Amino acid sequence: MKIFVLCFVLAVASAKRMNTVNTLAGDDRFSTLVSLVKSAGLVDTLNGGNFTIFAPTNDAFKMVPADVLAMLQANTTLLTDVLLYHVLGGWAPSTVAANDLETTMANGKEARVNVYTHNHKITIQGAVVIQPDLMCSNGIIHVISSVMMAPMDDVVSYVVANSQFSTLLSLVQKAGLASALQKDNLTLFAPTNDAFAKLTSQQVADITGDMGKLSAVLTYHVVGSTVYSAGLYDKEVVSTLNTNDMLTVNLKTGVMINTASVTAADIGVTNGVIHVIDTVLVPLNDPALTTVG
Repeated sequence: MKIFVLCFVLAVASAKRMNTVNTLAGDDRFSTLVSLVKSAGLVDTLNGGNFTIFAPTNDAFKMVPADVLAMLQANTTLLTDVLLYHVLGGWAPSTVAANDLETTMANGKEARVNVYTHNHKITIQGAVVIQPDLMCSNGIIHVISSVMMAPMDDVVSYVVANSQFSTLLSLVQKAGLASALQKDNLTLFAPTNDAFAKLTSQQVADITGDMGKLSAVLTYHVVGSTVYSAGLYDKEVVSTLNTNDMLTVNLKTGVMINTASVTAADIGVTNGVIHVIDTVLVPLNDPALTTVG
């Protein structure tokens, strides 16, 4: 009898819930999202099955560059692709989230979920889940802090495609580390050409003239897990692929990794994330680097 009553109560509660689209339409925070869903002709699609929706707020859409948003609004195919990148088939409550979990979204592209236990944050492609588990009659809504764009490149392809990393690229190729940077679940703190230009000629000669030193420096910029900015915390010590030394995070004045400032954060790539930095990181405790000038 008790089981029957419990099932009856759950059934009544589910029946009283609105579907995902109506839930979004009834919340002023999602007026931009709802307008775009209507423009893309996706209302019937989302009402026709069970889905988990990662819903960017109006504030999230305000962070999208105006020209990008205008391009989406003018191209229904592209808009549909972006919106479906925020939709997952079936029911996915926050309890199933796991760190570096890759999941296929409704547009067929992969999105990376990360769970940071120290500050109880969940991200998907770096977007923070700011309100999880809004239960609807045909699915779940997770409110997120930013609009997601599916990455096209892995770490190496992104570096190749951006001229500000030409020095980094040449050194990675020289050290034979390109294949290591194509493995999954990586974070690259990527120094720009200007960052390398800060090194003295003696430092450049010392580092580039010895493959052991060059490898030690380059691997010191790579973390063997995906760490978006939401997962960093002040005074955090981070292990790198250089097992002889660690990185230190400082959040008191912006975001700093050792003495390097992060100038662009959370660039999602297919095998992790890239943060751009303005200074080359030189490990101090690696025996291979004790003679660097």
